[in-house]
Formats: sequence, structure tokens, C-alpha cells
Amino acid sequence: MLRDQEVIENFVTCDFALADHALQWILENHLSTGQRFCELGSGFGVVTLLASLAGMEAIGIEIEQVLVDECIDLSERLAIEAEFYCGSFIPRNSLEGIEFDRDIKNVSTEEGDVYREVGLSMSDFDLFFAFPWPGEHVFFEQVFDEWAAVGSLLLTYRGRDGMHLIRKV
Repeated sequence: MLRDQEVIENFVTCDFALADHALQWILENHLSTGQRFCELGSGFGVVTLLASLAGMEAIGIEIEQVLVDECIDLSERLAIEAEFYCGSFIPRNSLEGIEFDRDIKNVSTEEGDVYREVGLSMSDFDLFFAFPWPGEHVFFEQVFDEWAAVGSLLLTYRGRDGMHLIRKV
């Protein structure tokens, strides 16, 4: 049971109501170039489920198998169509374009290649969501800039600073 797990230092929960409002705003204003959504580091998968409820084809990628299992259980109990995969959200094509700071503790490139399992590449998604740990948003933006398609969006939750939306150009 997850309640028995150790408390994670520096963990702050996402503002899911704000994430939902941001998703709705993006869709209502036709900012997304398509309907494919990917949550990078999905945790319990709440934003992935919200994207699915908004009509998107939604997947979540999470490195911790126990969280993936919880995501799948939650989506089944709520009867929300979404897919969750265990592994790293970083494509295996090449890490040469990314300054991968080894001090980033919550990102792994050692786990399975999720995109191969899904049958898609990062460039096949239209909208990404991430909740980077403090100091890691630049890394997420570099990954997005390196492998996402031109025109795709990255929505990140920045704690007290709210949501941040960028488009790859």
C-alpha cells in the first residue's frame, strides 16, 4: 500500500483543478495541433485522466511501477480510457542534444524505451504535460525542444508560479 511508503522530500502535489482549467483553455482555444496527449512523469496519472476526459488520446509515462499500477487501477475504477507505461520518457534516439545534469535526481535514462512499446515517437504527440521537480523545468524544456514535433505544446506546472505553456517553433 502506498500509504506505508516513506515521505518524499520536497514533494508538492500538483494543482489538478488548475491543470484541468489549463487543458480546457488549450482545447477551447484550439491551440493543440491534434488530440494526442502525453504526461511526462505521470505520478498517479490524474492529468492524463483529465486529458482523456477532455477527449484526448492520453497516455502517461512513469518510472515507478507501483505508481503505474495505481494509475491503471484508478483509470479502470473510474472507467476512463487512458494508457500508462512504466519507463523513462526520454527517447533513446540520442542524448547528445541534451545537457543531462547528473544532479537531476528524478529523471532516469536507464529504464525501458516506452516509445518503442507504445509504437509512437515523442514527435507523434501534440500536447505534453509535466510537473518538474524544482530546478528541472529547463531539462524538460530541452527534452521537449529536442524531440517534440514543431507546433506541439508543453504545459508545465511550476508550483506557486502556476502553469507555463510553450510551443515548439
